[in-house]
Amino acid sequence: MKPTAILSALFALALAASTAFAESAVSDAQLQKFANAYRSIVTLSQEYAPQLKAAKDAAAAEAINVEAQSKMLAAVEGAGLSKEEYQGIASALQKDPALLQKVNALLKEPGAQ
Repeated sequence: MKPTAILSALFALALAASTAFAESAVSDAQLQKFANAYRSIVTLSQEYAPQLKAAKDAAAAEAINVEAQSKMLAAVEGAGLSKEEYQGIASALQKDPALLQKVNALLKEPGAQ
């Protein structure tokens, strides 16, 4: 299994869409939680990328991938969102440039969490 395919799987949590949630309004508090979870997911993906690249075979890569996804889900929940809420916000960001701009501003805040 190629590392790029494996890394793509790591981002499945962030890219999957939940249309029911995306249709509802997203509060500033939810955006802050999303930004916090997103930061954690980026950190985890950077942590696991070298491990995935160094995996000796597909089974080892899959085990690393499962562990990474589990930690990413824990990061989302630790930020105060469900998986579905996180996915819904990610979907809403793809459809709403103003919302995306708000999240980008939150992500640029130094030391925010």
